[in-house]
Amino acid sequence: MKRSGRPGQTRMLCVFLSVLIFLTSFTVVQASSTTRQQLEEEQQKKSNLEEEMEQNQSEIESKEEQKTQLNTTLSGYNAELSAIENDIYEMEQAIDSKEAEIEQKTAELEEAKATEETQYANMLLHIQYMYESDTTATYINAMLNAVMGGGSFSDFLNVSEYVEQLAAYDKQLFEDYQAIRETVEAEEAALEAEKAELDEMLAELESDKEYSQYLISQVQSAISTTNSEIASIENELTAQEEELATINNNIAELQEKLAQELALSRAAASGTWRDISEVEFSEYDVTLLANLIYCEARGESYEGMLAVGSVVINRVLSGSYPDTVSGVIYQSGQFAPVTSTKNSFVEALAADKAANSSGCYQAAREAMLGITNVGTCVYFQTIAYLEAVDRLDVVVYVIGNHGFY
Repeated sequence: MKRSGRPGQTRMLCVFLSVLIFLTSFTVVQASSTTRQQLEEEQQKKSNLEEEMEQNQSEIESKEEQKTQLNTTLSGYNAELSAIENDIYEMEQAIDSKEAEIEQKTAELEEAKATEETQYANMLLHIQYMYESDTTATYINAMLNAVMGGGSFSDFLNVSEYVEQLAAYDKQLFEDYQAIRETVEAEEAALEAEKAELDEMLAELESDKEYSQYLISQVQSAISTTNSEIASIENELTAQEEELATINNNIAELQEKLAQELALSRAAASGTWRDISEVEFSEYDVTLLANLIYCEARGESYEGMLAVGSVVINRVLSGSYPDTVSGVIYQSGQFAPVTSTKNSFVEALAADKAANSSGCYQAAREAMLGITNVGTCVYFQTIAYLEAVDRLDVVVYVIGNHGFY
């Protein structure tokens, strides 16, 4: 199919108006969609990775805070353990002292028992001696003589009083020694009770010590686990930093490539352009263009579809690009769907998916008639991408989700 002269004049008018707009308001910049897609992918990787790194850094900070709290808890438990061990030491000293007192009191008790037994034996001996010895007989005779032999009654009383005093003295000594023994026994029992209480308190302290040691071991284990987790996250963060450096390098290279392509596109804008009437289009060209429109703009309005078709035809007319539809579409690195397995142009063309998508073929045919709604623009990008790379300044037309320039 071939355009007649009149539509060509319309085309030239559009070209003139577009050039005028470029000269007065914008710098025309072009770049391949492949480079754009690669840059978008790398920037998305960078964004995702930076988000992951931020999460990891936040997790490290959380783990560090957790470790600080655990160390504080551990210090508290260690202080408690130290206090308990000091109490145990003092309690053991008190028990040792109490055992020494008990040992001394036991010795005193044995001595008191021995003295009591000795006094009891002595008292028995005195009684026995008094009844069996000549002295006793003498006492009796003296008493009888005092009564019967003409002795005075006072002599009798004196003898009797002496015997009573001797018996009372022995009895008093026995009772005194018995009281001493009972006192010592009571003191020993009190000391034993005090020691039992100290032993019970020591057992409680030993139990507290064991529990404190258990708590300390638990906290130490938690700290060790936290340290391992922090080390693991830090290793992951290190790997992510290396990956980020690679991505940044890739982005820098793609941005350099983009700059080179933009420079080439500026040259194309000021180069030689053909009139639409000079180009012969085939039905296969229509199919090619319709399916490219399907891949690039099937979610857009009809104006968006026509704009994508206009970009392809503008390249056919520009002396900086191939002069056929197929040459423009298949030019290396220009349209991402052509080489992509996602949203594949090859698959769409093989199934002619454009035929079942309203507007694709109509937009292709109108673009081949020289109808354009984007002037002489030869490139388009998504507005989201242009915002991301801060290049909205190059946009001449915004149609749907695309910026054309």
